[in-house]
Amino acid sequence: MQNTVLITDTACDLSPAMLEISDIEAVGFPYTLDGQERLDDSGSALTYDEFYDALRAGARSTTAQVSPIDCLTAFERAYDSGRSAVMLTISSGLSASYDTAVVARQQFLEKRPDADIYVVDSQSVSAGQGLLVLETARRLAGGMSAEAVAAWVEENRLRANAVFTVDTFEYLVRGGRVPAAVGAVGSVLNIKPVLHVDAEGRLAPLKRVRGHHHALAALSDVVAERIENPETQIVIVDHAQCPEDAAVLRVLLAERIHVKGMIEGRIGTIIGTHTGPSGLVVAFWGRPRGS
Repeated sequence: MQNTVLITDTACDLSPAMLEISDIEAVGFPYTLDGQERLDDSGSALTYDEFYDALRAGARSTTAQVSPIDCLTAFERAYDSGRSAVMLTISSGLSASYDTAVVARQQFLEKRPDADIYVVDSQSVSAGQGLLVLETARRLAGGMSAEAVAAWVEENRLRANAVFTVDTFEYLVRGGRVPAAVGAVGSVLNIKPVLHVDAEGRLAPLKRVRGHHHALAALSDVVAERIENPETQIVIVDHAQCPEDAAVLRVLLAERIHVKGMIEGRIGTIIGTHTGPSGLVVAFWGRPRGS
């Protein structure tokens, strides 16, 4: 057993198997699907395909921030096992969950002042957050202390790049990520947005291209332009419910860069609420965002 418990939230879009293998705890986000309150458990109770089928059928989904009680419970488990804790949250530019976790840490330290707990803003989401979480887990497994790994994350988090595309503006507009007028014009002109998580941890437009295939090509272009030392790293490609697009993207990436490997995963319920079934993301280590 290592000396530090690594905690994240389900916005990282790592599968339950990947979380278990890497000894990572994930705090679930609450969400509402057609008026029914649920807790995101990474596709265990309600599979991702069931969720996206519901969206395609017209269901509405909304998300909320993580519960402070769930954060406190995770800190308590780490403390009771005699270990430190490091929690990496979804970007504070996209959710108030980081602030919630910080407050929960303060409350816990008031009761347990000897606890060793760090809360770090990943300044990323989905596969980008997952990439950072997996590297943090690897460093902890290698013996790095909680304090040292928290400092490493803060110094290197902007190197984790995440680039998205979607086939429709519908869900971005619903979630307030894109103005309705922009979405309407984009749909009429067949514009496919290419977005990224910027240096402030917000979802921001990067490119606008016409046509589905051009959007996939644009993703591979961004990776080829920004990736560093590709032969040493594993790239993550996640999709919501568009496996054919993910397969095409992996081929395009393989034609442009030579990486150590690729992880194929899914965009989960929380991020999928805002991307819809056509969401596609690639995450890689590259030049710091904003540079």
